[in-house]
Amino acid sequence: MATAAENLWVAQQRPLITAWIKKQFPCFDAIQEHLLNISNVVPQRFILCFFGFLAIVNAYTMRHCLDIALAHIVAPKRKQIRLRNLDTVKLSSFNLYERMEQHRNGTLLSFSYRRHGKDNTYDWSDQLQTFILVSFYVGYVLSHMPSAQLAMRYGGKWVLAIGLAITALLTMLTPAVVKWGGPLALIAIRLLIGFSEGPTYPALSELLSKWVPSKERATLGSLVLSGSQIGISMGNFIAGLLLHRYDWSLIFYYFGVCTLLWFIGFTYMCYNTPEENPFIKVREKQYLQKEIGLVERCQHKTTKTPWRDIFRNLPMWALISATIQYDWTQLQHAAEVPQFIRDAKQQPLIENIINGLQNQMPYIMNWLLSVLSGVISDLLVNYEIFSVTVMRKLMAFVAAVAPNLYDSLLPCLTCSETSNLFAFCHCAINVLGSYYAGIKLTPLDMSPNFAATLMGIANGIGSISGIVAPFIKHSFAGWSQFKIVHAFLWLISTLLISGDIQPFDQLIPLTSDPYKIE
Repeated sequence: MATAAENLWVAQQRPLITAWIKKQFPCFDAIQEHLLNISNVVPQRFILCFFGFLAIVNAYTMRHCLDIALAHIVAPKRKQIRLRNLDTVKLSSFNLYERMEQHRNGTLLSFSYRRHGKDNTYDWSDQLQTFILVSFYVGYVLSHMPSAQLAMRYGGKWVLAIGLAITALLTMLTPAVVKWGGPLALIAIRLLIGFSEGPTYPALSELLSKWVPSKERATLGSLVLSGSQIGISMGNFIAGLLLHRYDWSLIFYYFGVCTLLWFIGFTYMCYNTPEENPFIKVREKQYLQKEIGLVERCQHKTTKTPWRDIFRNLPMWALISATIQYDWTQLQHAAEVPQFIRDAKQQPLIENIINGLQNQMPYIMNWLLSVLSGVISDLLVNYEIFSVTVMRKLMAFVAAVAPNLYDSLLPCLTCSETSNLFAFCHCAINVLGSYYAGIKLTPLDMSPNFAATLMGIANGIGSISGIVAPFIKHSFAGWSQFKIVHAFLWLISTLLISGDIQPFDQLIPLTSDPYKIE
């Protein structure tokens, strides 16, 4: 958390920055007055959660825009892959399994869209495209733990804001890198994009631990943390509309500008703690201080992280295992049942809009079920029908059973039962929404003081699935047996997670190196 000297410096610089903005933008006063009116009506914790939700939405649109644009960057090949006599396969948001399979058997994907006018596509091998896609996850994993420590030390606001702002700038540079730098430069910039986007979840966890009381944790936490589903859905849908008429590079500019606009609103309206927020009402501040105990938890600069106790904690390992299983399942389902699109050049815009909405419905329903699961969880806990731990385990169990049931029923379907295949897939993806009210919230439950660290560990390790999953699938002989192990680990993890505050949550005075394991 920022020191008094740092807070004083920020307070001194704020009027200068405000004066410069007013000079550049004459309408700033009207916008400021409108925002103040909103802050007087809407509680500040809701405003922070809204911007936190948009942060994850923007992060995922920028993460997956290359997955969509790659179909138009790379020249189409002669060979095609068709599944169940449907339309040509398109890159999905997590289309890594097919990539590995293609460069093993020598087949290549054919894409529905083609560039108009002069052909500026590139002849990249499938193996090279795989490395381009995976490079993001390498940087993403590496930045989780450092960003978690920065968020605990200086607050989550600027760690989140600066990380996404850098991601936006690098995303907007991507078209130039593709055209002038080549594939190796693209791998490098994707690595940097992943590294700068890595702080998103740890920084948001730090902010939520300071702003969201336990009575509202499942509702607001699920709303914010499940923004990834809306990000994927909006990214695919908007990108499809843009590609209908414009060049692929516009995707990167559009999502980058949207994130920079979010950056302006977030940095002006949101703060690390209620005590720093000048817009918060006294009543709301007192409520949050009573429910959360802010004053006691603002000493991260003078405390050390209990690394040994964290890694010796059984519920912590259950959280890590459950996160790995979820990320693995999400990758697997997105790869086994890819999205199918039609050639936008041969269809009217309205039909492309309808097809796009149909393709994104699983993600939208997933998000709605996430929020609904959070509301139900808070109601049952607040009325003391279930404890927090029981509620988290119940939601986690629902999220674990549905995908495994889908895996069991999938081999029973014939090639002619395509509608049943998609119905089962949609149900599996939808029910996965309860994961956010069951597992994703447990870092906030287990240790409000070190929520950023727990999220950095669990989400960082879980994201390794995006790197190793393609290789393991094709190198492991007993794949069906491995699926059984995967299902068993997920079910066991749901039984061992905890919604109770763990012993290592106590703040320990800093007397030595904060990163030394003692």
